[in-house]
Amino acid sequence: MEKRNLGRGLEDISNIFLSTAKKADDKGQMPGKGFSAVKIRDDTCASCIEMIEGSSKEPKCRIFTVEDKKYGVPHLETITMNYANYCGYFTKATQKETSVANDAPAGISGPDVENCEIEEIISIRKKITFQDTEATKEDIKRTLLKYLDEGYNLTVAELTKVEESSEKTNRQSRKEEISLLVEKR
Repeated sequence: MEKRNLGRGLEDISNIFLSTAKKADDKGQMPGKGFSAVKIRDDTCASCIEMIEGSSKEPKCRIFTVEDKKYGVPHLETITMNYANYCGYFTKATQKETSVANDAPAGISGPDVENCEIEEIISIRKKITFQDTEATKEDIKRTLLKYLDEGYNLTVAELTKVEESSEKTNRQSRKEEISLLVEKR
């Protein structure tokens, strides 16, 4: 009588996560490659730069999901956050800068190379709101001058003027909008 296999056994499942596992197939690839048999750290996968979010919002690891063949590790559709405790590919987000220098192609030693150009763009957007009071115009003038004195440049200013007049049978509303744009030459 043939023995039925209803799924993976305990040994098969543990082999996936333990680096001391037996060879699973004739290719010589260990299914547990990438994971340690002992706990390495107390971090979670959330603090690893290899984390990606799948289309179903399930946590995934770039190495074990997208690039599993490149690294020679088993393909895992999703991961549990405590896999980082045993993962050999874990890279903490603060180590990102050093890992980029280590992953550079041969002949490139770092960001201070002559043939390398690095551009870093940081955008900060502030929104300043004023209460509509009698002193609002003066507050806006003071704030505008303060930022201009600090070296900021004026690029766009939008002004709005609304006039309403009402008589017994006729009600008029007039709205004017003016946009001031500063073009760089």
